[in-house]
Amino acid sequence: MDIKKAMEILRENGYKNTSQRKIILDVICKQKRPYKANEIFNMVSEATSGINFSTVYRNLELFLNLGIINKISLNESFNYYELSTGKHRHHIICKLCGVVKEIDLCPFKDMEISELEKLGFEPKEHKFEIYGICSKCKNNMIK
Repeated sequence: MDIKKAMEILRENGYKNTSQRKIILDVICKQKRPYKANEIFNMVSEATSGINFSTVYRNLELFLNLGIINKISLNESFNYYELSTGKHRHHIICKLCGVVKEIDLCPFKDMEISELEKLGFEPKEHKFEIYGICSKCKNNMIK
C-alpha cells in the first residue's frame, strides 16, 4: 500500500485527508520495519511542529481500523505499527534492543489444515514470532 491508496481509503470511509494524517502516513510509508507509537510520534514531530502524541495515536488507531496499517502486539507490553501489505507477516524480535524485522517464513502454511477441520475449527488469522538476540546486540556482547 502507498500513501495515495491510504488517502483513498480514508476518503471512501468518510474521513478528511488532513495534513496531519498525510504526514503520519508519509512517515509510516517510508519505514522499512515496524515502529512503536512513540517512535512514530518522534519521527512525525521532526517533520512538523504542533502535533501531539494523542493525535498520532488516535490516527494510528483509525488507520488500523481501516486496514491501512497492522499492529503487532509483543508480550502485551509493546505495540508496533507497520504499513499493511495485504498479506500476513511474521517477525523476529530482539529481546535486548527490541528491533522487529519481518521474515518470509510461515510455518502455518505447511500445517495439516485437515486436522483443524476435523475439530470443527476454521482458522481466521495467526501469529508467528521468534524472540532472540539480533546480530548487532550479539556483537556488542562479544566486545
